[in-house]
Amino acid sequence: MLYPVIVFNLVFFVATVASGGFTLPNLLRLGAKYGPLIASGEWQRLLICIFLHGNVWHLFFNTYALFQLGRLVEGIYGYRKFFVAYVLSGLSGSFLSYLVNFRQIGVGASGAIFGLAGLLFAGGLKYRNTSLHRLGMGILPFIFINLLIGFTFPAIDNAAHVGGLLAGMGLGWVLAPGFSGLSWKRWGERLLYGACIVFVALSVATFFLPGLSQRAVSLEGVIAFHNRVRDILVTIEGGEVPSRYAVESLHPPDREARKIKELLKRFLEEGNGERLEEVEEVFLRWRRSVLKKYEGIVFERESE
Repeated sequence: MLYPVIVFNLVFFVATVASGGFTLPNLLRLGAKYGPLIASGEWQRLLICIFLHGNVWHLFFNTYALFQLGRLVEGIYGYRKFFVAYVLSGLSGSFLSYLVNFRQIGVGASGAIFGLAGLLFAGGLKYRNTSLHRLGMGILPFIFINLLIGFTFPAIDNAAHVGGLLAGMGLGWVLAPGFSGLSWKRWGERLLYGACIVFVALSVATFFLPGLSQRAVSLEGVIAFHNRVRDILVTIEGGEVPSRYAVESLHPPDREARKIKELLKRFLEEGNGERLEEVEEVFLRWRRSVLKKYEGIVFERESE
């Protein structure tokens, strides 16, 4: 499973380049980890973000580390345990990052890679006086150096590294080689492996496929709705009546935005000044909620 995982990372990298590059809105659209969106129901981001990368060097170094550690893990634990460890460690890293760095956008396989390192380290602790023990101890410099780098540079999401490492160590103890001869354990490993494959497929399908996706509108859609409503309100304040088409063609990104559209339609029908005040009040309230939700990504433009 090592090579399919690498290919999957490359597919997401090509999709990132082809769909607009490494801008924050594009990474968000493709599934980057971002706390407010995960909290609003986009749970798939916890997994999908581990297949995304921020630039070509990010991909290169993670792929190199994944190849070096992945072939060791597959050789010792087998491809099923490798895949289970990769997925569950990546999820654990994303979840801890979600809790600790709620408003920080995160992408990258490093949490899952730390999980593979933790897997080897825990296996080495469990089996003393073996080659696995020597290998596990040899992983320690990699773990310490990269954690130190993560703590030194604030831009690095070290919470994802720690979360992946802890999950990998736990899995390394539970899934350690040596007991796979037991039939119940073999069936358990196959069941867990199959569950991880289904979870990955379900996450990708329900996030990207139009018929299954329930995720919110893209950040560009939120900004476009804001700008178009603002232009309509400026037109009204200038003494002109906006066209009905301008209002009908609005695409509200959420429930509060749909209320703004309905209020604008009623204003066009009634021409009531009080209705306009209500529109402006709801719009400003919605605008403040958007600025809070996307804090650090969307900034309020200062008046000129």
